[in-house]
Amino acid sequence: MTWTLLAVVTAACIAVGSCALWLPDRTPTLLSSAGEKAVAPASVQEYAGTQQVTVVPTISSDRDLSGNASGMVTADWSGNGLTSGKGAYQVNDRTVVALNTATPLYRDLKTGDTGGDVLALNNELSLLGYNSVPGSDAYRWATSDGWKQLMADNGNTSDGSLSLADTLWIPAHEVAVDEWSATAGSMVTGGAAIGKIPGSLTKLTIKNGTASAQDRSLTIFGITGTLPAHATEITDAGFLQQVEANDSYQSVDVESKKAGLDATLALSERMRVLRVSAGAVFGINGSTGCIVPKSNNHGNTPVKVSIVGGELGVSLVQANSEDIASISNVEIGSGLDNLTCE
Repeated sequence: MTWTLLAVVTAACIAVGSCALWLPDRTPTLLSSAGEKAVAPASVQEYAGTQQVTVVPTISSDRDLSGNASGMVTADWSGNGLTSGKGAYQVNDRTVVALNTATPLYRDLKTGDTGGDVLALNNELSLLGYNSVPGSDAYRWATSDGWKQLMADNGNTSDGSLSLADTLWIPAHEVAVDEWSATAGSMVTGGAAIGKIPGSLTKLTIKNGTASAQDRSLTIFGITGTLPAHATEITDAGFLQQVEANDSYQSVDVESKKAGLDATLALSERMRVLRVSAGAVFGINGSTGCIVPKSNNHGNTPVKVSIVGGELGVSLVQANSEDIASISNVEIGSGLDNLTCE
């Protein structure tokens, strides 16, 4: 076919008297098959790991508060919540004191009594700054003296013996109350519920979260706490109390909380990482893998790396056994196919 075309062109040239004829003697370079790229650049950068996440709160169930005193309520101080060591309300002009003991008090106590409830009382009296024997499960003279002081500070007389009717157990040092019925002028009965403690925030979980080998900072409603390494949830009571007390958190309805809240997650400390092509990381197992630095010093030896983040087409890695600043190129492509990441 080529010779036929050549003959036709030649005849045309003869007819017109002159002609320039050129035919390529080989396939044009642009049409030849492209060679495989085997090396890609690598660079060092600072990495904060900042990302937008959704956190789902876990809220405990409401709890009933049971009173121990019977009679007419003559005063009520529950409006701003209850605090351990402070009066909650009065029955027949005698103050009922809120107490946050590790074990709820369930009986009258006097010098010589022993038990887990006595241990809890000793420890709480000590925390409140009253005389006691912290760490002891015995109701001793010091316990009696501390109780007498606490009663006096709340307007009650006492011989040092504990009357259960003078106490109201609460599950934390400070609690808010709801559905409170021990209002002035009402009648109360020992053993009956006088209010509820609304469920509290006990945990924040990163929705579809992936654990990191480093501590990270979680910021929600402008409040920052620590998400521990290898965890996807925060249970730190102090941080959760700050979040729960935040006006923005309180304004979110229950259904929206169940769906999740917006938050920001970032590394607690910035780190230096190596930015490489995603195709340069092979033998990936969880958050680890290998790369092959390309230089005269490395040969073809894989280097173990931790994958700390990524972007479109890029992996951010750290190498414990290698100075990443010395790596400027990494191998990619089929040259990695027969290598083992160990």
